Amino acid sequence: MAKPELGRHVDRGVLLARFAAECLVVCPQCSGPAIVVSESKYAMPFEPVRSRVTCLKCSFQRAGDPETWCGPVTGKVKERCPQCGFKWLTGTVRRKSLTSRLRKEAPMLCPSCDQTVKVPIQWMIERIGGAYDPSFGLPLWLKASCCGETLWAYNSKHLDALRDYVSAGLRERTGVRHWSMFARLPKWISSRHNRDAVLQCIQRLQRTLPKRETS
Repeated sequence: MAKPELGRHVDRGVLLARFAAECLVVCPQCSGPAIVVSESKYAMPFEPVRSRVTCLKCSFQRAGDPETWCGPVTGKVKERCPQCGFKWLTGTVRRKSLTSRLRKEAPMLCPSCDQTVKVPIQWMIERIGGAYDPSFGLPLWLKASCCGETLWAYNSKHLDALRDYVSAGLRERTGVRHWSMFARLPKWISSRHNRDAVLQCIQRLQRTLPKRETS
């Protein structure tokens, strides 16, 4: 891929969820490329339905349902202290996968009564915004180490959108800025100092696209 000329990029408020309906992932059976397709009634929040993963290399297929999530989960704690009633005891716990062995409670030190108490954990699935697909939580095929972080994309169109943004010498914004995918990119990606490194990483990822994605 020739090095792109610095041009102009206009952010029109494109949401990350726009690219989430079709994701390239790592097949859990053969570790080859697989594709996840899904639908969502709303762009925000993205709530996938009729999801299916199909490997492009072996015979693996699976339909999605609430029990098929194998990606990371986040536990939120926000409760009054059961000893003194202090509000609020808050915390966040993250785990790599959703299992029946996840703790139902977390020990918290109350700053008011100085007692360690157990409070309930509410476990949630964060479907959008990580290096996994939003339907099954499978690791994305298009991801690589870059600038000490992980650069990832759902599919070839998402990768192209990132390339166009990073390569632009002039970046402008219109539309809904707060929820725009580009406005919410981590600073290390949007930094002009990292432009060459990020573009080189995107180029490496483009070379890993299966033929179905490049045709």
